[in-house]
Amino acid sequence: MGLRLPRDYKLLAETFGAGTFDDNLELCAPGSKYLNLDLIMTDPIEFAGPAPSSRPAIGLLQWAMTSAEHSFCWLVEDPDPDEWPVFARGDKWDPWERFDCSSAELVHRMLTDPQHPHSLARHFDTHWFTSAEQVEQAEEAFWDDFHPHW
Repeated sequence: MGLRLPRDYKLLAETFGAGTFDDNLELCAPGSKYLNLDLIMTDPIEFAGPAPSSRPAIGLLQWAMTSAEHSFCWLVEDPDPDEWPVFARGDKWDPWERFDCSSAELVHRMLTDPQHPHSLARHFDTHWFTSAEQVEQAEEAFWDDFHPHW
């Protein structure tokens, strides 16, 4: 992609890899063999609204999403990726909301703060992470059980 990534996100992706928190928040990771979770393969999202600077090439890079089509992106405008703010929206018709925090901090808040606008803490008392590999294995096992072997 030709971009450096925020340090906290790299640690998050190295620690967990591609997968989901609470079977809801899907974390993308560079190089994931699961194309919908490969950070490099996520569709570019246009930033609709006034450009926060005079630089012409400003866009959003999606690093996470939910099963309900919420998007979590960085506004790629600063040469220092650790300064990229996080923007989120509920779906493609909702306005973007800016969070001046890191990716890891946003995930932490979503998992622990029931008052956060994108809270998972409102729905779950405990949290879990399921890797993309585990999801694939579970889906394969389901289809193996569902379809008779010939």
